[in-house]
Amino acid sequence: MAASAWEVFNAAKHNLGLGLIDLSGDTINIGLFRTSASAILRTTISTHASIGSFTSSAGGNGDYKEALGSLVWTGSDSANDPTRYWDCADPVFTASSSAISQVRYAVIWTSGASAGASKLICYAALSTAEFDVANSNTLTVQMAAGGIFTLT
Repeated sequence: MAASAWEVFNAAKHNLGLGLIDLSGDTINIGLFRTSASAILRTTISTHASIGSFTSSAGGNGDYKEALGSLVWTGSDSANDPTRYWDCADPVFTASSSAISQVRYAVIWTSGASAGASKLICYAALSTAEFDVANSNTLTVQMAAGGIFTLT
């Protein structure tokens, strides 16, 4: 499933500027979220946006979150094109034991080794409405060809 454009949290921009988020050194996570709650629940993450709580399996077997793999910065070193792209491998979530229910958003955050606490980075809508992933099926969040976000 192709994600919409990633929206970077204003606090993440601030934290990046202060060096409180290390996009190359920290563990970067992605989680699937629903819209039934007004805050991200069951994590130490706090947010200024209301994007929902973690989705969980229908049987309550756990939250759907993964560490992002193959994180990379790309772009040329040309003075004419200073744009840098932050990207990763497409994460895959597997509904095992039961369905993944009420998916609507994907959220990316850091585990915060550089600052000692989790920090939100960005989120994207996966759909205009909540949907389920049937047991034994997978959901691949397809990152944009141009990366998660760019810096110019």
